[in-house]
Amino acid sequence: MKQFEFTHQSGETLRLDKLLLAQLPQVWDGTPTRSQIKLLIESGKVLLNSVVVTKAGALVRPATIVTVTLPEPENLNIEPLEFSLRVLFEDKELIVIDKPAGLSMHPGAGNRSRTLVNALVHHFGEARPELFVSGIRPGIVHRLDRDTTGVIVVAKTVSAHAILAKQFASRTVGREYYALVLSLPRGLRAINTAEEGVIEGNIGRDPHERKRMAVVSSGGKPARTRWRVIERFPHACLLAVRLETGRTHQIRVHMTQLGAPLIGDQTYGDLSALPPVLRIASEKFARQALHAHTLEFTHPSSNERMHFESPLPEDFTRLIAAFRNEGGKP
Repeated sequence: MKQFEFTHQSGETLRLDKLLLAQLPQVWDGTPTRSQIKLLIESGKVLLNSVVVTKAGALVRPATIVTVTLPEPENLNIEPLEFSLRVLFEDKELIVIDKPAGLSMHPGAGNRSRTLVNALVHHFGEARPELFVSGIRPGIVHRLDRDTTGVIVVAKTVSAHAILAKQFASRTVGREYYALVLSLPRGLRAINTAEEGVIEGNIGRDPHERKRMAVVSSGGKPARTRWRVIERFPHACLLAVRLETGRTHQIRVHMTQLGAPLIGDQTYGDLSALPPVLRIASEKFARQALHAHTLEFTHPSSNERMHFESPLPEDFTRLIAAFRNEGGKP
């Protein structure tokens, strides 16, 4: 059994589950969920100053020594997926990929073989790095939704994973997305009258639909998104969006809250108000119009600031052209 020990050095008293949620990503296989942390605590795997604590809400005071017995990584025979990946950069510590649409990040329920991890296992071949020998989420530091395209970095070593995860947690990573969002001519939305803005709002499970995320009035996690208009069309806007936090579906949820859902987003969007020709173009696109355009981070060992860009996919540029031309009207 592997143990992780640290001293709570913050100057404030914190709930045990919240403290572990912040500390464990650097040693966990992937990112732990709240339910996983709660189970870990309730099963007696966490000690405070050598005393077992089984309540997730236990208060941890400064200078407390926290010892966690980590679960064994789940062994998984990851099936290689023969898939042509566009590699932007690779060395012994990490690999940067321009992810296509339709590729999930890692194996999970209902999809054990067609994921980025499976494709990477095929890419590495016999030279598979340490994080890809076993484990359900090897090397995954951050995520893009299955149908979101663009730049993503994946760690190849334990140390690189820990350093990169810390950069994402401390918000020193730069990420800019392109998003095509709904903006009707007669709408009174902020997106129609301003050139840029910031939206803040805690994101959590939608209390009315548990499969969706939403901006919630209580609970959830703080989230902050900056947006800037690149180009306006009669029925949409092309935005540059920068994340200051990294919550599940953050851009999709915040844009919906703003009254400007992503074009093609079947979970949060509504295409019914679009002219028929644009509605057909959006349905043909068949995914949310979101692309991770740039990614900046500091290399784990060289400390070099690295910058990567991904051009818009062809189907995205065709969708933009359809809205620019109002569906082909003169």
